[in-house]
This record gives sequence, structure tokens and C-alpha cells, in this order.
Amino acid sequence: MKIEILEKIEDLFFENAFAEVSMDDIAKNLNMKKASLYYHFPSKESMFIDVLEHSFKKYKKYINELFESDNLDDIIIWLISFPLTSRNLFSVVSQKWYCRIWNIRDLIAKKNMELLMTLNSFLLKKYSFSNEKTVLFQSTVSSLSNKYCIFDCRETLDMNKIIPEIKKTFFN
Repeated sequence: MKIEILEKIEDLFFENAFAEVSMDDIAKNLNMKKASLYYHFPSKESMFIDVLEHSFKKYKKYINELFESDNLDDIIIWLISFPLTSRNLFSVVSQKWYCRIWNIRDLIAKKNMELLMTLNSFLLKKYSFSNEKTVLFQSTVSSLSNKYCIFDCRETLDMNKIIPEIKKTFFN
């Protein structure tokens, strides 16, 4: 039951920034009374942190599965398109101004560092990337992902042109 609740709340926060969603909105969306919502979560902030943790676990699971692939094109496309196609809150959370809330900002920073270390470990082992090259690669992919997701300009991101350029820049 709690996972279903977290999934529905994740979808609300994917669509709306933290400040735009009230506990009344969440309770209404879940078809429950606000008091029942407070039974599961003592505050909106603690609820958001639980949702973010749940979202992060899904994101990390997908990344670990992705890194089992040997197809570099698929890996790059997935890293760029995942936020929009999966509607995973963690993958877009830093784009929605959650860093204004200290507890959430710290959690996001900690989890982003964990993901960067996972990516770095994979790229070091598979492609002999340095830490700096991993940061540059991740920044490039993240920027393209922002364009793909936030501005919904998928039509302007021709993956048939972008992927070879990324590979030429980082993997040759």
C-alpha cells in the first residue's frame, strides 16, 4: 500500500514543484482524508523525502541494469531520455528548485554524489574515464536531458546526430 501511495505522490511532484502541492491536494489525489495522509507522513517535507528516496531507488536500479548493457548508444540515449520517459522524480528533482529546503537539498546532493560515483565506477572500468571526464560527460548528458525533458524539444534533439558527437567527444 505504501509503495502505491509513494508512486502517486511521486507523479504529483513530477508535475508540480514542492510549493505548488498542498497536503489537501495530495489527500484528494489519493482519495483519502488528510488525517490519513498524516498517519503515513508526519509532514509534507518528510513525505517528500520518502518519495524522493523511493524514486532514487528506482533510478539507481535502472542505472545498474543499464550498465549491464554493452551498447553505448543505448546507454547514452537512456541517460538523456530517462527523466521524461520514466517520469522519475529523482531524475528531475534538482531542476525544480527543491534545493531551497535544507533537508531536501542535502539529500539530493548526497544521492547525486552516489549516482556520480556509480557512473564514474562504470566509466572508469569500461572506458578508463578519469573523474574529470566523467563529470564532463555527466554534465553534457544532464544538459541534453534537461532540454529533452524540461523544454520537451525532443524533435530538436536528433539522436542520430547527437550520439555520434557524444561518442566522438568522450569515447574516441
